[in-house]
Amino acid sequence: MVKLATITIRNFLSYLLYHEVCPEYKENIDEARRSCDIATKELWQNQEFATSSPGDFNKACSTLFGGFFYDVDVEGNSWNNRNNGNFLMKNDVARKVVKLAIAGSGTNAMALQFQTLAKQNVLHSTLVPDIHGFEVIAVFPPSSEVREFYRHHAPDLNPVGRMVGKAYRDPGKPRYDLSAEERLMWETGTASMSDFQFFLEESLLKLCYPKMKVITPVWELNCGLNFFEDVRTVYSSIYTVLCNDLMLGYKQPVDLTRKEQDEFEEIEEPNGDGVGKEKTTL
Repeated sequence: MVKLATITIRNFLSYLLYHEVCPEYKENIDEARRSCDIATKELWQNQEFATSSPGDFNKACSTLFGGFFYDVDVEGNSWNNRNNGNFLMKNDVARKVVKLAIAGSGTNAMALQFQTLAKQNVLHSTLVPDIHGFEVIAVFPPSSEVREFYRHHAPDLNPVGRMVGKAYRDPGKPRYDLSAEERLMWETGTASMSDFQFFLEESLLKLCYPKMKVITPVWELNCGLNFFEDVRTVYSSIYTVLCNDLMLGYKQPVDLTRKEQDEFEEIEEPNGDGVGKEKTTL
């Protein structure tokens, strides 16, 4: 359905060009057709990413360190049934997924820090505040060495690669309550926030591309790693907010003081004697 919609729009635009319906807008129509070509590919990938997320690694982090899957009863689940979308990990499986991913795809510094914090039992995660999700910057599929590492040490797990993202705020959603200085920093792109480092299975990485926007809670582990969960929306690289869309669901404001004015108001002098009277509406 997604592809059919974009192809239909593109065919209509091509019809306008072929019949020279509005030649003065030829450049605009050509640009709109290019947008349809981009959307035809990206919207389908977005749909697949949203339905396949968050992946084994992110689900494991959420299970262990907090989030949507944290402290959920998983009795009766079997690792062999993980293709089921309702699959929930047990803690021992989640620990294996996280450890193998960091050992295989993480940097030496990240692996050492993770090991140190795990031994001290101080590994924890915090929810990144005041953002709607992340925007993809770069994607790094698992290398041949990583695949061999998994084949040798954990053939039952899916090899993970790496994705780099940055904080994203959806201009189509209500603004966060920020100070004037913080808002200016965000608008000018000078807000100091480190890039996000995600680990994802190869099947999900294939669906990612630069400027892809993912609306989801983002968590940060104190070992320099991030994870996400509960993907709500995925936007394409050409996502643009229209002012008309911001008015969807708009309701005319109600004057809450009107009722008080109706109940208690001064009326003109009834007998012309210069004495005002108060009327109460029943």
